[in-house]
Parts: sequence; structure tokens; C-alpha cells
Amino acid sequence: MLVEKFSEWHWNNARVDRMAMVKVCRYYTFEFEFKNRAKLPKWKGNLIRGSIGYHLRMLSCQKSKDCNKCEQLFDCPFGYIFKAKSKGLILKKIEGFTKPYVVKPPLEEKETYEARDTFSFSLVIFGDAVKFEEKIIEAVLSLSKAGLGVKRFRSPLKLKRVVVENPFTEKSKVLFDGSFHDSNVFVRDSHLKIDVGDTFVVSFLTPFRLVRNRLLIEPTFKDLTAFLLRRYSAIRYQYLGSDLDMDVYKVLERSEKVDTVFTNLKRRSFTYKNEEKEFLYGEIAFKGKLNSKLRKLLAFGTLAHVGKLATFGFGWFKVV
Repeated sequence: MLVEKFSEWHWNNARVDRMAMVKVCRYYTFEFEFKNRAKLPKWKGNLIRGSIGYHLRMLSCQKSKDCNKCEQLFDCPFGYIFKAKSKGLILKKIEGFTKPYVVKPPLEEKETYEARDTFSFSLVIFGDAVKFEEKIIEAVLSLSKAGLGVKRFRSPLKLKRVVVENPFTEKSKVLFDGSFHDSNVFVRDSHLKIDVGDTFVVSFLTPFRLVRNRLLIEPTFKDLTAFLLRRYSAIRYQYLGSDLDMDVYKVLERSEKVDTVFTNLKRRSFTYKNEEKEFLYGEIAFKGKLNSKLRKLLAFGTLAHVGKLATFGFGWFKVV
């Protein structure tokens, strides 16, 4: 009996150690310099996401076909990252499935850039989608040559370097500066920790849209937890190939004990596919003691964002 208990304890601890080393994502920051004058929109997330997607598709596939019917979908950089469907692990539907990336756009609303002005954005790639890393950088290089801008005010850029970083350990390393370099900087499962006091503020760096019954909601902490859980579980199953490491019902039950202290949210409209959508931005203060699972979810959310159109850069937040 003692041997059986020791074996079970040893196996469980070995499993925990393996999970701690799981590579959750790579966090890339691309640093540029404009070559000429350019004009960009105040909100740059859609432009960046669309430009990367366009150039990645041009590099990945020259055929005009429906990605969802393509037999190479899971082997194609563009198809897997931008048109990913379920591998059959949790969902059967194709459209709207959680994608393995998010854009972190510039937070400045600057519209006019002069020659030699700097410009940067970040891209987070989750799980096994990192295998397409070199193709993604090639796409960004193509984007640099084609340029960014609106209408006649487009300028090519110089890609100065690509840095891989870990915001939790504060480690970073240059991955590309004209040539590729080795880098073992990943955000691992064990890094998903965040220090949170009994009173804390979720400050949205970009607007967010959480919808229930087709209506925009101002979230309670339980609402925020529920939306984060959906995103967390989908990415773990689909791209990390690992089971959910928390009891959903217990996490949600615990989240009910966290109260809203105040909200300071405003509304802002964005147009997507010729349809105007309302988003919220600002901050929400909460009070309540968080356990390790809730802190882990918040840490993950700072990487993966929350809500609609998260891949475009919406729903990016920090916890203070």
C-alpha cells in the first residue's frame, strides 16, 4: 500500500513537472523604421493583422482556393494560423474557432509618421503554431518591403530587428536582425504567474467586447473569468495538446467571491466587415482574494487577450 501511494505521488509530481515546462507561446516584438512619410489609422490592429495575413498567404499558397476545403490546411502557415479549424478535440465547427495568435498593436494613436520614425508591434504565437516562425518573419519582411499606410500615404519600412521576450521572467533575446539567431526564450506554463493583491485593477490597454445574448456587457469578475476560461481551454486543447489543468466549476465558484469596487468604462465604435460594433475601454477595480488558478488565468489573459476580435489586438489588458 505504501509503495502504491509513493508511486502515485511520484507520477503526479512528474506530471506536474512536465506540465510546468510546456511551451505556451512565443512573444515577438518587431521593431521598424519608416523610410518615407506615411499615414496610419489611429487604431492599427486591423491594418497590422490584415497585412501579415495577406503576405503570409502569398508566401504559403499561390492558389485561389477555400482554405477550409484545403487538404493542406494544417500544414500551411497561413491556413493553420489564420484559418484554423478544430482538430476534432473539442469543437466541430470551423468558423470562429480560437486562433493561435494575437496582435499587440502600438498603443499610440499617432497617425503621421515621417522618414526614420520608429514603429513597433508585437505578435504572440501559441503552442505548435510556433513551428511556422520563420515563415511569419518572412511575411513581416514582405510587409516591410510593400509598406504600411492608408491610400496614397504608404511607406516601406526597414525591419531593424525581431526580439523574443518573456514578460513574466523579463528575459529577452534578439531572434532576427538581418539573420536568424538561436533563442530559447519561451513563455512556459510555470511562468503564468501574476502578483495580485486583495484589491486590484484590470486596466484595458485596448478596447474590448464581451457579448452575452448578443448584447455588450460590462463584466463582473465571474464574467471575465468565464470568457478567459473559454479562451484558455481552447488554446490548451488545440495548440498545446494538453488537458485543462483546472476544474472549471470550482474556478467559477471561486470567482463569484470577487466583488466589483468600481468601473470606469467608456464606449467606442469600430467598423468591421462594414458593420459598426461597440466596444468598451477603461478599467475595472475588483476586491477579493484570488487563488493560484485565477491568478494563472489573468496572467494568460494578458498574453491572449479576452473577448471578440482578440486576434486583432482588442481585449488586451494588464493587472495593477
